[in-house]
Amino acid sequence: QTDEWNDWPWQNRNRIRSLEQLERMIDLTDEERAAILRHQGPLPIGVTPYYMSLIDTADPSQGLRRTTIPTLAEFDRTPSEQDDPLGEDGHSPVPGLVHRYPDRVLLLVTNFCSVYCRYCTRARLVGASGERALRKADIDRAIEYIAATPAVRDCLISGGDPLSLDEDRLEYVLSRLPSIPHLQFVRIGTKQPVVLPEG
Repeated sequence: QTDEWNDWPWQNRNRIRSLEQLERMIDLTDEERAAILRHQGPLPIGVTPYYMSLIDTADPSQGLRRTTIPTLAEFDRTPSEQDDPLGEDGHSPVPGLVHRYPDRVLLLVTNFCSVYCRYCTRARLVGASGERALRKADIDRAIEYIAATPAVRDCLISGGDPLSLDEDRLEYVLSRLPSIPHLQFVRIGTKQPVVLPEG
């Protein structure tokens, strides 16, 4: 461990992202290695050094390891399997906002996560086209939509992981939502306290 171990930006900057890094840290199975070599597109490998320190180096069946290290089973597709298993894309009135249920919306503010979980229901989005936050203009459009839709009383902020945003961006979102009179609940969906407790 380095002196910077407890610094969350250092943890994010030094995430384990490649086969070469993983091979230095754990005994990869042939299946894990093949899955990593085969992977392209969204849901890349991304594991903070802290979280990596919890992964069993020899046991490929460890739950935490199966959560973070790709396997070939990821590439198995059933005939009825969809890229968007939650049906969110068809309920997106503006970029970054899902309005599937009458009284609640999902605001997707980033496609970045400190740790990419292999079971992610938004695998088609996270880490896709680089790791970035929603543009300010899109956040404004989403908030305008919420303000203009009185049936919405609950907003879940998610992503990616919204607590991975810098303070200014997160504050921008959180400061705008409370001014909407019919919005009663603002929630944040995050794994940061678990995968990056240094933050």
